[in-house]
Amino acid sequence: MNSAAGGIGCIVLAAGRSRRFGSDKRLQRLPSGRTLLEETLAVVEPLFVHRVLVLRPGDENLAKEFHTAWHVVMAEDADRGMGHSLAAALAHCGDWQGAVIALADMPWVAPSTHAAVRDALSAERLVVPCYGGERGNPVGIGRAFFPTLRQPAGDTGARELFKSRAAEILRLEVADPGILRDLDIPGQDSRWEPTQTPKKSPA
Repeated sequence: MNSAAGGIGCIVLAAGRSRRFGSDKRLQRLPSGRTLLEETLAVVEPLFVHRVLVLRPGDENLAKEFHTAWHVVMAEDADRGMGHSLAAALAHCGDWQGAVIALADMPWVAPSTHAAVRDALSAERLVVPCYGGERGNPVGIGRAFFPTLRQPAGDTGARELFKSRAAEILRLEVADPGILRDLDIPGQDSRWEPTQTPKKSPA
């Protein structure tokens, strides 16, 4: 398992404004009784020793709620895009050999998928999970690429990196439609079907 000291950690990006949702979707209650953010973190937490949760200024209450289990980073420039949130997190990754980048609004990704991306990742590699030919989340980024991502590029996050470094990408086939499933509009948590076209992918 690569999550020992100096191994692979996880970054959860949770600093968005939920503009399409109409309210703070991180606090949306799911059928499990947990909020969206609680559900995502509960899936990821047992799989990684090193964990960074990215929030935005004004999220002090959320930071207090999760700070015992997560290293919380406040991304001052979060409103400038996902790339800035990721750059803020990478400043706290120390000697990690790589990072699995998870999105707060995707709690339906199976634990086995997070583990598979983690275990396939190395310092010189990029990893993208795929289901039915579609690329999804979470993605894995080796430490060799951290310096590039510390120079943020707005809302593209790692997308430009994955486009320009195709030779380093490992496409990891998984039997998990959850890699394509996010929450963008109210009620989507109960209506979503695996055959829907995914709305976003950082890679």
